[in-house]
Amino acid sequence: MTTTDPLKPDAAGAPSVKKKASPLLSILAILLALVGGFLIGYSFLTGVASQFDPSSSPSSLYIALFFVGLGIVIVGIVFALVGIIRGAYRGLSVVAVVLSMLPSFVILVIAALLFL
Repeated sequence: MTTTDPLKPDAAGAPSVKKKASPLLSILAILLALVGGFLIGYSFLTGVASQFDPSSSPSSLYIALFFVGLGIVIVGIVFALVGIIRGAYRGLSVVAVVLSMLPSFVILVIAALLFL
C-alpha cells in the first residue's frame, strides 16, 4: 500500500534561525562591575583608615568585603568577555571590562600615594 503524501522534511534539514542577541549579559556585567568596584573601594579606603586608627576595631570585615567585591568584579569580567566573544553588543561589553578594571587601577594609585 502506497501513500501519495509527500515526505515531510525533518528538523535537521530545516534552515537554522538565528536568535536575536540580548544585551542582558553585558548589562549584568556592567552592574557587577559597579557593585564590585564600590565594595572594593569602600572596603579598601575604610579598612586603611581603620588600620591607622588605634581606637577602631580590627579590619577583618573590610578584608572580607574587599575579597567579596573582587569576586564580583571577576564574575563581571567573565560575563563581559563572554559578551565580547559572542560579538553581540561589543560596546557594552568593552565598557563593562573597563569598569571592571577601573577599581584595580584606582586602588593601586591610592595605595601608592598612601605608602609613599
